[in-house]
Amino acid sequence: ARSNVLIPALLLGAVAFLVSQRPTFVPPPAGQVPTHLRAGAAAIPAFLAATPAAYADSISDAAAKFTDATYPLAEKINWGNSPIISNYLATASAKDPKGMATAISKLLDAGLSMDPALVRAAVRAHDKAIESALDKPGLVAPKEAYGKVNEALARMIASADQQKFFALKDAFPGNKDLQMELYSQNNPEQAQAAFKAFEELTQAVKASSTNGANALAVTAQRGGRIGDAAKTFSDATYPVAQKIDWGNTKLVGKYISEVSANNPKATAYAFDKVLESGLTMDPKLVTAAVAAHKAAIDGAVNNPNLMAS
Repeated sequence: ARSNVLIPALLLGAVAFLVSQRPTFVPPPAGQVPTHLRAGAAAIPAFLAATPAAYADSISDAAAKFTDATYPLAEKINWGNSPIISNYLATASAKDPKGMATAISKLLDAGLSMDPALVRAAVRAHDKAIESALDKPGLVAPKEAYGKVNEALARMIASADQQKFFALKDAFPGNKDLQMELYSQNNPEQAQAAFKAFEELTQAVKASSTNGANALAVTAQRGGRIGDAAKTFSDATYPVAQKIDWGNTKLVGKYISEVSANNPKATAYAFDKVLESGLTMDPKLVTAAVAAHKAAIDGAVNNPNLMAS
């Protein structure tokens, strides 16, 4: 099984979270990036069916305020061509392969603790936002769609195991520098207003936490026709996979850094199709696949070229 072949794809997924969680561009005074911003930026990569109505309203209200405060910043960004983010995605793993693999493992672990119904709701909100942005300048979604993404993500995060999600705060190498570089692109007054709204949303999420109570149990399926074919495929491809440095794949890095800038609308359209396809999948099998990837990465972290067994 391959390990870090997954990292570029997951980092691309993390961009969706980074893009929707605009507080990544909004550190507090004195240039200190709060831990929850760094956690949000990494990811990836889920939140809140069993929460009391008062808490649900709290998230709704806070997400609406956050959307109002951050949308003016979001409108100024060309999401189809963001060189700062593209450069980070293209180079972060090569600079610290083991650190990035460990961060991805923590991201997957946090995702496994989330309520699958709320993960699905967040994916659907992203799907709708991308569709609504395809014909807009800079691929900026309308404010209503943007707000729905923010609320869905907040509810998803509230469903995660708090300790596992908190473990993401310092997980991704170079994330603090990324935050500060992004922050430098914004109007300081608007950024601070957005950060204040983000703090309110963070408190609402904390108050609404179900702490992983609704996570799916991992039930892997093995054997049968698919299992036999997968084993044949693994046996045939493993010698090829062993020759690749999964922590520093220059071709993949180059593709990530250039693909969206070369054709922003087509790349966004492709993401939309990935999300639509994911929405048709069995949540139990998705959970099993995520758990298998996490186990593979954990087993590869100390191996040459980050190659799993």
